[in-house]
Amino acid sequence: MKSTLLSITLLLTAGMTLAQQKDKKHPIDVDAIRQTQLTGDIGIPPTEMNRSASPAHLQLFLDSHPGTPFFTFPETREHPIRMLDSVPEIWLRRSTKEMTAFSGSPQPGEYYVFQVGVFAARTALTNIKVQLSPLQGAATLSDVTCFNAGGISYLGKPFTKRLDLRRSEVLPLWFGVRIPKNAKGLFTGKITITPAGLSPAVVNVSLNVGGPVVEHNGTDDPDRLSRLSWLNNRIALDDSITNGYIPLTRKDRTISILGRTIRLGADGLPAAIDTYFEKDNLSLVDQASPILSGPVKFVVDAGRRLPLTAGPIRYTDHLPGGTSWETRLVNPALVLDIHGRAEYDGFIGYDVTVRPLKDVAINDIRLEIPMEKDKSEYIMGLDHEGGRRTEDKWSWKWDVINRNQDGVWLGGINGGLRLRLKGANFHSQLVNIYYPFGPLNEPETWGNTGKGGVTINTEGAGAMIRAFSGKRMLKKDSTYHFIFELLVTPLKLIDRNIQYGDRYFHSDIDTSTNFIAIAKEHGANVVVVHHKKDIYPYIDYPFSPENVDSLKAFIDRAHEAGLKTKIYYTTRELSVKTPEIWALRSLNNEIIFPGPGIAARTLVNPNGGHPWFAANFKKDFIPGWVATFQHGRFKGKQDLAILTRPDSRMNNFYLGGLDWMCKNLKIDGLYLDDLALDRETLRRARKILDRQRPWARIDLHTWNHYNQYGKWANSLYLYMDLLPYMDQLWIGEARDYDKPADYWLIEVSGIPFGLTSQMLNKGGNAWRGMVFGITDRFGWYRSITPEYIWKFWDEYDFRHRRLIGFWDKDNPVRTDNPNAVASIFQGASGTIIAVANWTDTVQTCRIEINWKKLGLDPHAVTATIPYLKDFQEQQAVDLGKPLELPPARGYMIVLKKN
Repeated sequence: MKSTLLSITLLLTAGMTLAQQKDKKHPIDVDAIRQTQLTGDIGIPPTEMNRSASPAHLQLFLDSHPGTPFFTFPETREHPIRMLDSVPEIWLRRSTKEMTAFSGSPQPGEYYVFQVGVFAARTALTNIKVQLSPLQGAATLSDVTCFNAGGISYLGKPFTKRLDLRRSEVLPLWFGVRIPKNAKGLFTGKITITPAGLSPAVVNVSLNVGGPVVEHNGTDDPDRLSRLSWLNNRIALDDSITNGYIPLTRKDRTISILGRTIRLGADGLPAAIDTYFEKDNLSLVDQASPILSGPVKFVVDAGRRLPLTAGPIRYTDHLPGGTSWETRLVNPALVLDIHGRAEYDGFIGYDVTVRPLKDVAINDIRLEIPMEKDKSEYIMGLDHEGGRRTEDKWSWKWDVINRNQDGVWLGGINGGLRLRLKGANFHSQLVNIYYPFGPLNEPETWGNTGKGGVTINTEGAGAMIRAFSGKRMLKKDSTYHFIFELLVTPLKLIDRNIQYGDRYFHSDIDTSTNFIAIAKEHGANVVVVHHKKDIYPYIDYPFSPENVDSLKAFIDRAHEAGLKTKIYYTTRELSVKTPEIWALRSLNNEIIFPGPGIAARTLVNPNGGHPWFAANFKKDFIPGWVATFQHGRFKGKQDLAILTRPDSRMNNFYLGGLDWMCKNLKIDGLYLDDLALDRETLRRARKILDRQRPWARIDLHTWNHYNQYGKWANSLYLYMDLLPYMDQLWIGEARDYDKPADYWLIEVSGIPFGLTSQMLNKGGNAWRGMVFGITDRFGWYRSITPEYIWKFWDEYDFRHRRLIGFWDKDNPVRTDNPNAVASIFQGASGTIIAVANWTDTVQTCRIEINWKKLGLDPHAVTATIPYLKDFQEQQAVDLGKPLELPPARGYMIVLKKN
């Protein structure tokens, strides 16, 4: 697993001595580090498109075309243009006619793609305009596009791109034509390529359509490269909601969503936010519990709070998924335009546009969010690891180079808020060890060149979040965008069928031959197929022609055996074995994230990128994960990855692939690993699964980013926008399982967000995990089998038990030792107590039970510690006497009615 190895390699630095390594809480896995440094066959041999023309031959060619500033070289899809800094030798053998005409033979129903290489022979080309006319024949083919010149964004909006080309370099232009199923015969048209200030070049296009009809636009055959059409797809871009939620409704200024209401004030900002989640997040209650202790305020301080007069609020409903509104606040010195939107999952977004009517000296512009006491008990973010908020004052300043931080979550278990601050210059950052190559932009408004920050202070009975920006001069006729987002937690109800019913088999070995049999034997019912497998060799391209048939056969066999199959499929990295890789590379850093190229130094590539990159990509990329097969059908092969850009058409491509897998492979969900997706794209992914595979699951794994390499990011804060669309978490890689129980609660368990989790890192700690009702997964490297706990869950019907955690003040079970914490699982037939020792020494505690609150008669109850393999030995227990807990262990005590 790439991120497992990432966490290990992150601990390895050039100057670290062996003694220092031994001091690490989680030792370095030298074998795993070595694996990334192995060599193998990349499997992409050079072609004639790699053979550069000699300088002498190129000069002869130019001499034969005196005065021509640039040339065009049409190419079929079978010969992707690879070199951007030179021309292939074969191009120079072409006649003028061959350089200005393209002929292809698509089939009916196909999305047909081809290329035209543009060579800037004698001068740089600027602002190149590209036009592909409709193709005329028996009918008109009007769905034509040049992928390089623009398309449809991941948000579904059309866009265009400026195209420039340096002298002596090549720009591959990729074109797509959608061929209707009823098309037949010859279709002709023209491509006109016009750089600024130069005469256009024209390429005549002739497509002779014939042969059998191609289904699914040709996307079943990767060699056609028809999947490039996925770049511009709009699938699942609508206002519908996803499974597990209810439609958003609005009545006047009150917005209602699942378990929460938002009441807007006259200024369009939240005046009240209430939660209806029960304390365990398993159900909803009728009585509202406030999250805010007062209205949210946007303050303009010019020595005093400037009074602002609110105009009417105008709404635009996008039901059932959301609603938006706008209003204007005015003052003689400035105008504030409030643009807000709320969505069914708990998201509330604001863009407050400040427009000065004259130059105004400002002491501060800030956002004030007052929180109730019990809804500000825990904190995560802004240099604070997840856990209890014990500081009465907390102060933070912007430092985007060294801190992947832009907000905070503050809350209780059944109600809280995540605040995120943005500016008009926002872009999604790269994550984990790649953050320095693509860090956050400091918001030009909130950051204010280092003057801005956030304080979180205890005030009154609760807490106040103040996001401030500091002194500045607001200039007349300028516009300042103060963008912020709120996310109201919990995001959904915890699903006990998922928590106690989904049992994962997740293996890190190369060969999948025995996966199904092993999973069945040990009680798993969900198999996760990772990348670097004989049935899925190449990262984030599970539909490679080299493996797709065997992957489909595996999924079919798993279904026959009663197992569900989830696929590792994410964004952020992409295998260079992707058939479309050359076309994606041609899009001028739109898809492939630009970087130092072969000179990039990362902990995965400490000596720079693989030599293959030096020969093929050369510049403007960041080398990613390296996987080398040591067993199975791909033994000796190697997979290289590159970093892809967040918030690009790669998201559309990703969704096209997901839709294809649902239809063709019948996958049962996604396994996501430290991804670069935004909330809109993952919501679209969730809709695709809901509509085609409604029982499908999405789970998220994330490495612990809270270190110098991940730039001190809190993982669940980082991905909180995505949690509404997740079913489960797998948290624990590079985690310290000796952290306090309240850290587990916020950073590992998922409970405050309406989710459940699983542990990683050598299986976690089974005894502490049971305090939250979580186990590890079966089959992962160095994991501890959870199968016996699964059987215990079934024997005692955990799916119908209510977890009352140690964090719940109404929990009827306590211990008298702060190092020993207890949760209970309450059911109709009795109660199970999970108690764990949070130290590495023996602890003694008394189990203190409020029998009346528990609803049991102590004289009609038998207490036992039953045998549970690899967990506890059977023994008698006297709840009236102290209980001895072994170091870092505990017990499950069954209280059964007589």
